[in-house]
Amino acid sequence: MRYIIYILSFFIFSAAYSQKNVSNALKSRLHSNSFPKPNFDVLIEGDIQKLLAAEKNLGYKVKYHAGNIACVNVNVTSVAALIETRIAKFIEYIEPHNKPMNDSMIHRNRIKPVRLGTTPLSASYDGTGIIVGIIDTGIDFSHPDFKDASGNTRISYIWDQTVGTPTNAPMPYAYGEEWTAAQINLGQCTHSDLAMWGHGTGVSGIAAGNGLANGTHEGIASKAEIIVVALDFYSSGPTIADAVNYIMTKAVAAGKPFVINASVGDYYGSHDGTNSEAKIIDAMIANIPGRALVAAAGNAGNIPYHTQNVVIPADTNFTWIQRTSGNLYYWMYADTNNIKNVKYSVGANSLNFNNLGNIGFKNYNYGFTLKSDTVKNGSNRIGIVESLASVNPYGVYELFVKIIPDSAGYLWRIESNGTGKFDAWNFDFVSGGLPTVAQYPKIVKYTMPDTVSSIVSSFQCSDDIITVANYINRKSYYDVTNTLQVIPENAGELANNSSCGPTRDGRLKPEVAATGGCILTCIALGLQASTIASAPQAVAQGSFHITSGGTSAASPVVAGLAALFLQAHPTYTNKQVRQAIINCTYSDGWEGTLPNNKFGYGKLDGFSTFTCALSTGIDAQNLVQNATIYPNPFTKEVTVKMNEKINGELSVYNSVGQLIFKDKINADEYTLNRSVMKAAGVYFVNIKSKNIEERYKIIATD
Repeated sequence: MRYIIYILSFFIFSAAYSQKNVSNALKSRLHSNSFPKPNFDVLIEGDIQKLLAAEKNLGYKVKYHAGNIACVNVNVTSVAALIETRIAKFIEYIEPHNKPMNDSMIHRNRIKPVRLGTTPLSASYDGTGIIVGIIDTGIDFSHPDFKDASGNTRISYIWDQTVGTPTNAPMPYAYGEEWTAAQINLGQCTHSDLAMWGHGTGVSGIAAGNGLANGTHEGIASKAEIIVVALDFYSSGPTIADAVNYIMTKAVAAGKPFVINASVGDYYGSHDGTNSEAKIIDAMIANIPGRALVAAAGNAGNIPYHTQNVVIPADTNFTWIQRTSGNLYYWMYADTNNIKNVKYSVGANSLNFNNLGNIGFKNYNYGFTLKSDTVKNGSNRIGIVESLASVNPYGVYELFVKIIPDSAGYLWRIESNGTGKFDAWNFDFVSGGLPTVAQYPKIVKYTMPDTVSSIVSSFQCSDDIITVANYINRKSYYDVTNTLQVIPENAGELANNSSCGPTRDGRLKPEVAATGGCILTCIALGLQASTIASAPQAVAQGSFHITSGGTSAASPVVAGLAALFLQAHPTYTNKQVRQAIINCTYSDGWEGTLPNNKFGYGKLDGFSTFTCALSTGIDAQNLVQNATIYPNPFTKEVTVKMNEKINGELSVYNSVGQLIFKDKINADEYTLNRSVMKAAGVYFVNIKSKNIEERYKIIATD
């Protein structure tokens, strides 16, 4: 038996470590044999039919699949068999990595006319017939804002992934506890949203609260049906993909369109939407009628935790990382073509900046098999450096470095030379207290951490997901003691911690900005008394609502609007919802030139989202971007410069499709004066000739 176990272990390790298409996290777990449970979930990309056919013989269980990615329950033996048979194109193990992203919003986001059915809308919209899914910390189902006028719950299902010994775990996930609306109404639900200060309750209130607690602070889609997944933030595996699949399955069974809000995320990862969890989420949402997913951009916009290294010949760049205790971890990401000629090294400096030693420069493929190197200063060991590398199916290279220091008194140096480019994200980067050139001449080659590309990673970086920035909703409010509370930031300006793009591969993110700073939303009632006693300034008049902030609060505003939009257009796909939103934003002077990687395409404009999509000839799907428009937004005049000379007609429409200006054009550019537009807002320029017809969006400001 010992011989069999030895042979199996040798096979598993040698097979896994020779594979660049096995994720670094899985390689590391196999090496240390430290899986939390004998059976665990992985995401496998490959031939789904072959994967299903070999299920019984190889001893694993396919839980669900979308596109060419499956969630599979495996053990160490079945992982080895999958590697040997090469059924799996890529196997990814996911470590615990997610965290929560911590009134007048209806007016500021211009949603009130949609709720009222203002002309030219033919009806009012409140989310009736739409499911709003919430992936978060949970929900306080006892809050009156989540009940109807008869006192019955508006929540169809709650799945609490954190329940360790469930009596009713939903299948095929086989973990956590599920409750139905009937069980909630009968008082049988034991879920609470207290562990993380009611984060999910606040998010749910913004997206879908109905304000019945005291008639104030109504959410966006106040008549929508609600499904909540309380995420297990400490569990390994594809917990978010599981949550999306759960909500999707319930909505499909009910025959209803759905919008999911995810105000959660991971600041690490490749920041390009190519990891397996992002791809399987894309496959469940993309291009299928009646589906959309909205996510928070993150709250690290003021933290320098990103570096982009452009490596040039005969040069050595470096950045330090430092922690006061424990091991250090470093990840870098690059397109394969950009990393093949880059070499990296890990070394150490003393706190007075003396070089103490390094592991020598290694090729990009050095870590495809787990490597362990010792850093020495002379004959004295300083620490151990472990390297792992992999390449995912989309050609994205990941290098993972684990530094095990012998003491905390070092600056750890990540060095690179050769030619190429890579990005890294790390909250342990050193950005202050750097030496002068006189103290350390090599400091001129230091790659300084920046606040660019501070958006959270994974699915938020996908073009199929609407990712939301946060701007300040209000300057002041009255608290539960009737005291006026004033915040230091100005209503309308971007919150200073709102994460920005672009993605690692240079795409614009986020898409849109909505009110997040100083929003008032539902408080988890279990926290009501203690919060009023300890922090009354955070609780609104009436005591059922609390001030909230961050992109966590901005994202459900957009999710709520998406629910209203799907109520009007239940067969629209996620891309159509996304385009209607980003093509119909507004600007009020805080945004700068749009689009940009802070505000996206601008501020959410609920009414224009509807009217742009409904107006004849101004469908958001027909807008094009093959012209240079400058400045945009504009206050005096705007120039539209085409790629060729146009002999035809130029027309300008307002956001409800009314023609406000027309002129002949026989040139490759045309300048419009602001006087053409009677008011600030979104307008559309239509250019038509014998051969072409093109439309562009412009934004007029005061």
